[in-house]
Amino acid sequence: MNPLIVVDAQKIGFMEDHKDLMEKMNPNDISSLTVYKDSLVCKKYGSNSGVIVITNKKFILDTFYKNNIENSPLKGKIKTPEDLLRIGVINDNPKSKNQPYDELYKYIYTYNINEKIKKVAKITFINPEESIKINSEWINGAIEIDAAIE
Repeated sequence: MNPLIVVDAQKIGFMEDHKDLMEKMNPNDISSLTVYKDSLVCKKYGSNSGVIVITNKKFILDTFYKNNIENSPLKGKIKTPEDLLRIGVINDNPKSKNQPYDELYKYIYTYNINEKIKKVAKITFINPEESIKINSEWINGAIEIDAAIE
């Protein structure tokens, strides 16, 4: 059997390929170790030969991420890109097809203390008619934030 190894919610790989990592792990750092042979769990992780899930007391990557977003209400609704120009949110960016929405990410404050984590913010245009169907408070855009470990 060659089970899949998952450490701190990250797929590491299969046991035979990562024996050295398992040998280097300090048993005193392990909070829990669970062996799954159930077919549903194995399908979830994409392994036919079982899954070993290890949770450490302290993440191996030694990663901590803190995100702080503050919102302040605008006096009026933003219905067009020109509205953003009037309130001074937009900088010049003539190369952008998604102007002015891709400029908004500059106003998202994030703080991280580990350089392995990079902030990723994407502004996506939403057709106003479609956005109202989803949420009547949305007007023209959506902000999508994700963190990636490199």
